[in-house]
Parts: sequence; structure tokens; C-alpha cells
Amino acid sequence: MSVDDTDDALVSRFLKGRDERAFLALYDRHTPRVYGLALRLAGGTDDDARDLVQETWIRAVAGLDRFRGESRLSSWLCGICANVWREWMRRNGTELGLEAAPERVAPGTQVGRAPPHEPIDVRRALERVAHGYRAVLVLHGIYGFTHAEVAGMLGISEGTSRSQLLRGRRALQKLLNEKEGGERDE
Repeated sequence: MSVDDTDDALVSRFLKGRDERAFLALYDRHTPRVYGLALRLAGGTDDDARDLVQETWIRAVAGLDRFRGESRLSSWLCGICANVWREWMRRNGTELGLEAAPERVAPGTQVGRAPPHEPIDVRRALERVAHGYRAVLVLHGIYGFTHAEVAGMLGISEGTSRSQLLRGRRALQKLLNEKEGGERDE
């Protein structure tokens, strides 16, 4: 990557002259990560994830002049995405509490422990974890944000981020250990 292709250089070019190629380079570089986050936060729903990504970019472009470079641009975009998701959850009447997530798996589909020759479907199990747990699991466990960053993105304390991560891991482990029909391995 040349100096002209760094995020800082592309942001600067976009802000100075609304350079479409600079924007497209930023979009192409960062959208896969933002989409992955949106998809996980939205519980695997593609249409919802696309809506979250679109709103993230709308807000990012509107506020790009306020990006100070204190973090990576991808982290800043993921923070916007997390905030968009929180607002979307509130608009839909869903709190980020610790309640059980709604069942999104077709009846009769095994989510838990797979036979030795079949992979465990962690993605499907993650979709069933309560929203607040899932957000922290994804942001901290998958995307590697610190608890301070997660707390800022979700509007919670660092302690809450830590406890939701611990509880989320337990909930995810429980789902992965379940046998079809709700039995547990001993």
C-alpha cells in the first residue's frame, strides 16, 4: 500500500474534493468488516445487516470530518455500526438486556453438540444468545475491541462489558453443549 492509499490519505482526498475514487477505496476496504459485524449483531439476518451497513456509511460520511485518527478507521466504523444497531434495537422495542434471545432456528434443527464427523454450528448458536451478550461476544471476542471500546460503543460500563462477556460465553457454551431436545451431556 502506497502512502497515497492509506486510510488517512484517502479520507483527506475525499474530504477535500469529495473524491469518489477515494470513497470507493475506503468503502471496498472496510465494508466487509463492517458487514460481518452487522450480520453478527443482527443475528444472521442479511437484509437487516445490509440496512445497518448502509446507515453506518451514511453516518460515517456525514461525520468523516470529525474522525481524528485516534483509532483505526475500521474501529471507528465498527463503533458507528454498533451504535446504529443499538438504535435499531431500541426502535424495534428490544433492549440490550440479558434476556434470552428469540428462537430463530427452525424447529427440529440441532444447534448443540454435533456428532464427531459434523462441525458444531457456532454461528447458529451465537444467533440464539441474548442480544446484549451477543454484542459483547462479537465486539470483544471476534473483533478484538477492548472492554473500554466495547463499553463506549454500547453505552455500558467496562464492568458490564466484562460481566456480559463472561455470561455470554457461558450461555454460548450451554447452547453448544445441548443435545437435540434440550438434554445435556454429563
